[in-house]
Amino acid sequence: MQPLPLAVGYTDIMLASEADAQDRGPLEGEDIETEHWEDARHWMSIYDDLIRFKVGLLERVRRELPKLHPVAQRAADVDVTFIEAQMAGYHARLDLWYRRVWQLQGLWLDPNGRVVRHKGEEAALTTREFELLQFLLEHPHRFYSTSQIASYAWSDSALMPEEVRNYVTRVRRILARLGIPCDLINRPGRGYSLTFRNTD
Repeated sequence: MQPLPLAVGYTDIMLASEADAQDRGPLEGEDIETEHWEDARHWMSIYDDLIRFKVGLLERVRRELPKLHPVAQRAADVDVTFIEAQMAGYHARLDLWYRRVWQLQGLWLDPNGRVVRHKGEEAALTTREFELLQFLLEHPHRFYSTSQIASYAWSDSALMPEEVRNYVTRVRRILARLGIPCDLINRPGRGYSLTFRNTD
């Protein structure tokens, strides 16, 4: 399967991640080049369910691990490694489907001009605004604390939480102004996450 063309508005980082995700292998029936909104939503739901199941399985295995005989613990460690590898593959495929949804929504990022476009509307962003939005789009459906955002999105761990929250607010306004169907939510104890909004 050929990578999705850069013309749709994705960065080199996103394309590299996409190629890596494809190497992990799709499930039977997947077609990442689908033009149908419903198909993309269907596969996002499947991978989300698979990840939730594996998370629960890992939690149960880890709870039971200290109770096991040392030989059994070593065997269980192998199982944990295998499950974690499966989860990494599922996350990669889910990220890939999120990016396909962005394509179908007409979302385009211009890193040179720091511009985001959506269905004919566009907005010019500051450097930090653009880097934050780009990071969140490349890592959807995951939660990040203010310190993690500062480190991962901007490589600046010295930023204060209040500064991070200020940029979060600014990006939320940009999403709303352009009508991009996603929400930058906050969950106490977990952090911030960019979640896709079902517009059906």
